[in-house]
Amino acid sequence: MAPARYWWRATWRDTWRSTLVVVVLCAILGAVALGSLAGARRTESAYGRYLRSIDASDVMVNIPEPNLSVIAKVSALAGVRSSAAWLGLAGNPVVHGREDDSFLTDDLVGSLGDFFRQDRMTVLQGRLPRPGATDEIALTPGIAKLFGVGVGGKVTYEFNNVASLRVEDTGVSTYRVVGIVAIPPVLVDQFDQVSAAVMSPAATEATLARHRNAFGFSWVGVRLLKGSAGIPALNASLTRLASKLGGGLHFAIRQLNTVHQQVQQAIRPQAVALGAFGALAVLALLVLAGQGLVQLLDRSASQLDVLRAIGLTRAQRAMANAVAGAFAIAAGMVLGVVGALALSPLAPVGPVRQFDPVHGVQFDVTVLLGGGLTLAGALLGLLAWIAWRSVRAARQSIYSRPPAVDQATVWLGMPTVAALGVRYALEPPPGRRRGIVWANLVGSIVAVTAIVSAVIFGASLNGLVSHPVRYGWNWDALVQVQGGYGNFSGFDLNKLMASQPGVRGWSTFAFTQVPIDGQLIPVLGLATPRGSVEPPTVTGHPLDGLNEIELGTNSLRQLGKHVGDTVVVGSGPTARRLTVVGTVTLPSLGLLLTDHVSLGRGAMLPESTLLAIEHLSASQGPNPESFSALPSTLAVDVDPGTPAAPVVGRIVQAINLKEQPGGTYQVQRVLGAAVLNDAQMGDQPLTLAVVLTAAVLVSLAATVLASARRRRRELAVLKALGLTRRQLRVIIAWQTSTTLLIAAALGLPIGLAAGGWAWSSFASSIGAVPVTVIPLTTLILGLLVLVTVGNAMTTAPGVLAAHTPTADALRGE
Repeated sequence: MAPARYWWRATWRDTWRSTLVVVVLCAILGAVALGSLAGARRTESAYGRYLRSIDASDVMVNIPEPNLSVIAKVSALAGVRSSAAWLGLAGNPVVHGREDDSFLTDDLVGSLGDFFRQDRMTVLQGRLPRPGATDEIALTPGIAKLFGVGVGGKVTYEFNNVASLRVEDTGVSTYRVVGIVAIPPVLVDQFDQVSAAVMSPAATEATLARHRNAFGFSWVGVRLLKGSAGIPALNASLTRLASKLGGGLHFAIRQLNTVHQQVQQAIRPQAVALGAFGALAVLALLVLAGQGLVQLLDRSASQLDVLRAIGLTRAQRAMANAVAGAFAIAAGMVLGVVGALALSPLAPVGPVRQFDPVHGVQFDVTVLLGGGLTLAGALLGLLAWIAWRSVRAARQSIYSRPPAVDQATVWLGMPTVAALGVRYALEPPPGRRRGIVWANLVGSIVAVTAIVSAVIFGASLNGLVSHPVRYGWNWDALVQVQGGYGNFSGFDLNKLMASQPGVRGWSTFAFTQVPIDGQLIPVLGLATPRGSVEPPTVTGHPLDGLNEIELGTNSLRQLGKHVGDTVVVGSGPTARRLTVVGTVTLPSLGLLLTDHVSLGRGAMLPESTLLAIEHLSASQGPNPESFSALPSTLAVDVDPGTPAAPVVGRIVQAINLKEQPGGTYQVQRVLGAAVLNDAQMGDQPLTLAVVLTAAVLVSLAATVLASARRRRRELAVLKALGLTRRQLRVIIAWQTSTTLLIAAALGLPIGLAAGGWAWSSFASSIGAVPVTVIPLTTLILGLLVLVTVGNAMTTAPGVLAAHTPTADALRGE
C-alpha cells in the first residue's frame, strides 16, 4: 500500500479533475438509481401499510333490510374478530333550494360507532365528526363539489320514507361540514369511487329519531380471525342465518381481499416502471462511470514505467494506479446514498402517496446500504480490471493511425479541421489504446438509447391517459341504470333509439359474474343492435357468433388459455363451451361496489348467450338471484359533428319518465385504477431522460478535456504550422459532434426498439391497447439540443486546446 499512497500523492495534481468527474457521475447516477429502486419498494408496500393503519375489513356483508338486530347477529357470527356497520339513509341533497334525486349523489351514510375505528376514513381536509356531535358531517370530495362547500360550510338533506310504497318526504335536516374525507376502499376504479356524506354515531341516532323510516339498508364490515381464508366459513354461516331468519332474506357479500388485490395490481406497474428506471440508471452508471475510470487511469498510466523501473510488480503498479479511482468510487457512492436519502420523501409515487401513513425521509437499509455496497463493489471490480489492463505494455505505435478514418475523410472531401476532429473522436491519443475510444462511444450510445427509451415510454403513457379508446372507452356517451343493478327490461330501447336524430350506433351491456372453467370471473354481455359500439379488440377478432367469448389479457393468463382455445362458461345444465376468439380491452365499469370487468380483467360474450347461461330472457323482470345479467347500460355513438350531450339528455329524460326518477343517468368517462395510477407518473420518464442527458454531457466533457491534454504536442505542432485558435476550437467541436452524432445515429433506432418493447410489455400487463407513441419531432429536436449543449459544455476543452503553449509543448522535441 505504501507505493500506492506515494503514487497518489505524486499524481494528484494531474488527476484531480478526472477524479472529480467520476465522483460526480457516481453521485448523480447513484442517487437516481438507488432513489428509484428504494422508491419502487416504498410504492409497492405503501398500500399494505395503509390497510393495516385503517384496520381494513376482510368482507363487507350487505343487510338488505332496515333491521338493526340482523346487524348484531351478523357481527356475532363465529369466526368474526370485529365488525363495523354503516347505514344507508334515504336522504337526497338539497342544492340551491332544490332536491337532487340522482342515484349518483344520494349516498348518505350513518355510522353506528365502529365505522370510525375499523375501515377508518382518511381525512383530506379538516377532521372527522365528533362521535357525540349531532350536527356534524363529513363529505367526500365529489359531494363537497356538488354542494359547493368546504370545511365550515353547511349542507341540507331531504329525507324520504322508505317504508312507503311511494316516495314520501319526511322533512329536512342541516349539518355543518367538518371534514373532507376518502372512504375505503380507496384507489379503486373511478367507477367505484364512493361519493357520500358520513354522519357521526350521535348524528345518526338523532336522524333516525326524527326520520324513523329513512333507514333502508346497511353494510357490515367484518374482520375475520382467519383473514380471507375464513370467507368460505362466513358464507356458510350467513346462509344458515338467512335460513333461520326466513322471509327470503339473502346476504350478498363483497370480498375485499379481491378489491385489495386489484388495487395492488394497479399500483404494481408504477412500482415496476420506477424500478426499471432505477435499473436503467444502474446500467448508465456502470457504463459512464467505467468510461470515466478509463480516462482517470489513463492520465497517469504513461508514467507507470517509473514504478516498473524501481521493481514494482504488475499487481502493485495496478493498485497504485487505481487508488484515485477507488477514492472516487467511495466518495461518489457515499454522495449517491445521501442523495437517494434526500430523494426518499418523494416516494411513494402516484395516488397511493396521500394514503401512506409513513411520510418524510426513510432509510431503506436493503436498497441504500445493501444496494450502495453492491454498486460500489461492482465499480471497484470494474476498476480493478481497467487498472490491470492499464499497466500492460501498449502494443500500438505512438504514430499508428487507423487508415480507414483518414481515407473516409479524404473521400468525403472534408476540410482539414473537420477531418482532424473526426479522427480525434475515433482514434485514441498517441500511445493510448483503442479501448478508450470504444468506452467513450459505447457509453454515449447506451445513454442515448436510455434517453430515447424513456421519452417513448413517457409519450406512450401520456397517450394512454389522453386517448380513452386505449383503456376501453370506445364510444361517445354511456347511460346506466342504478349503478348496473337496474335494467332496461320492459322498455322499448329500439323505438327510443330509432327516434333520436344523430345516433350512428348503439349497444347495450349487461354485467354479472359467472364461472369460467370453474373460476368466478366478471363478464360483460354485449348486444349491438346498430353499429359496432363495443370495447376494442386487441388480438384475434371481435365477437361475431353466439358461441364465442373474448377475455382480458390478465384473465386469459389466469385461466391458462390462448386465443383459439375453448372454455366452459357457467355451471349446471345451462353451461356452454365457448371459443376464445380474441383479447379485449374492457372498460372499468359494471356493477357498483362489486368485482366487475376492468382493464385486463374479465370477459365479454354475446348478451343472448349470457342470458341463456343465466337462464334468463331479455323480456323478463328482475330475478333476485341474477337480475344483474339483464342489460343495464347503453353505449351510444353519434354522427361526426353532432354534440352528444343533447342526444343523451333526451334518452335519459325519456327513460326516467317511465322508471324511477334520477335512477338513469349519464356515466362520465371513468378511468381504471391502473390508468389513474399511471396518470400520476407524469414526467418521471422525462426527468430520468434529463438526468441521463446531464450524465452523458458531463462524461463527454471530461473525455474531450482528457483528449485535448493528451494531444498537447499534436495541437502545438498544428498551431506552429499555422492553424489559428479558432480552427483549433473547431477541431474540438468536430470531435464532440462526431461522438454525439454517432451515439444518436445508433442510439436512436436501438432506443426506438427498446422503448417500444418496454411500452408494449407494460400496456399488455395492465390490459390496455398497446399503442406505442413515437414523438419523432421531439426526439430529433432533443438530439439536436443534445449536440448543441454538448458542444457548449466542451467549450472549455476547446479553449484549452486553442491556448496550447507551442514552445512549452515542443521544448522536448
